[in-house]
Amino acid sequence: MKKMVLVVNLLFLFLPTSCYGEDIGESSTESSYDASNELSRHYARKQVLNGKTTSIKKEKEEVYLEFPFKNRPYVSFASFVLNGPTNEYGGFIATIFYRDKIKIKDMYYENDPVQTDKIGIYSTDLCFTSEDGVIYHYKNVPYLVSSDKPTTFFSEINFNKENKTISGEIKMPASKNTYQIELFYTDNKEYHYQETSADKNGLFSIDLNREGIQGEMYLRASDGLGNYADASDIEKLGSTRYPVKPDDLKAIEESYQVNKNENDLPKLVVVIFSRMLGIIVILLTLLRLRVLLKRRKRRRVLKRNRQ
Repeated sequence: MKKMVLVVNLLFLFLPTSCYGEDIGESSTESSYDASNELSRHYARKQVLNGKTTSIKKEKEEVYLEFPFKNRPYVSFASFVLNGPTNEYGGFIATIFYRDKIKIKDMYYENDPVQTDKIGIYSTDLCFTSEDGVIYHYKNVPYLVSSDKPTTFFSEINFNKENKTISGEIKMPASKNTYQIELFYTDNKEYHYQETSADKNGLFSIDLNREGIQGEMYLRASDGLGNYADASDIEKLGSTRYPVKPDDLKAIEESYQVNKNENDLPKLVVVIFSRMLGIIVILLTLLRLRVLLKRRKRRRVLKRNRQ
């Protein structure tokens, strides 16, 4: 029995190490920001802005506003460029006026100043004074940080005029959102728009709902979280391949690699704790079984002695 307990303990102690690398890998695109301020994980598609969902509270002579993300998908009040300046308020001012009809006199970051070292959607807290002299505190104001250069690339576009389809492939970095492929084209000098999603391999296909004419159509790709591709014109029928620079392909491949050094310790502690708990449960079960076997053996001895 003692040997069995020892074997079980050793097995569970070494099991976390052997399973750790397979179960808890994270993409290298995971944000380093505080989870309460990082919105990219939960909100994906941009919608029409309006102030109907803004929570408003008045205390004394100041007004407290809050954007309730749980009730609305993502919208970005302002857009910033990766590693760009963080003290620009123009986007916030314009959007707040559009949403809440407030003319702003001055503004500053009350909490969580804008950071632009990672692409994605984040939130900040603003304090501003209106032209009427009212002080506003606006919490959870979302902003988008986009890449300062294309990170996604069209590698192939197929225009089948007979079947009225456009298909192709994009090379895309890892993202927390699906990549939307947008098609713009003209019909009698009127602009039309369609969209579809790329699958996990970057493949996409669009069934045209109007006649497509080469030279008057172009595609764009974006994940809505800061990764995007430059517009690509559809100049001819059939299949067209586009070369992607080796450095760009390398960056895309690296985005999918598991970052084993990030957030390893907390997950390792959880895994070890769960395994240790399993050891304790099994150990108690074996000890209980041992007690029951001893009692059974003792009963047999007593029964034999009575006979």
